[in-house]
Amino acid sequence: MEVEKFPSIVSDIMSSPVISVDGGVNIRDAAILMTEKSIGSLVIVERGTIKGIVTKTDIIQRLVVPCLDPCIVTVNEISSTPVITINKDAGILEAMRKMREHSITQLLVMDGDVLEGIVSERDVTRGVSIASIGSFSSLLRRRD
Repeated sequence: MEVEKFPSIVSDIMSSPVISVDGGVNIRDAAILMTEKSIGSLVIVERGTIKGIVTKTDIIQRLVVPCLDPCIVTVNEISSTPVITINKDAGILEAMRKMREHSITQLLVMDGDVLEGIVSERDVTRGVSIASIGSFSSLLRRRD
């Protein structure tokens, strides 16, 4: 009987590849891309270097609330910096603690200096839930 692997580390639950844009992209185009890809954030990369991240929350708080023009404002102007990262081999609970500590909902997943993926609060919640269900299932099978 094959044992099912339940998620325990960040690389088990991350999304990859990461969708990125240049910092000069306007918010309207960024929002269109986010909608097309059904994602909640874009990583800003310039000349191969990660410069920031722009999330749905950034767009609401820094563009919509102050009534700025999404065709003029760029992702650089409203992005969150510095980006908070986590190693791909870190535990899921460590990711949860890091998000809570920094009051964020996305972490960039790194393997050394290489961007491997992105993990969201939703990914973490789903991973913890699946792992918990797996643990309970194992306990129930032992009782039988």
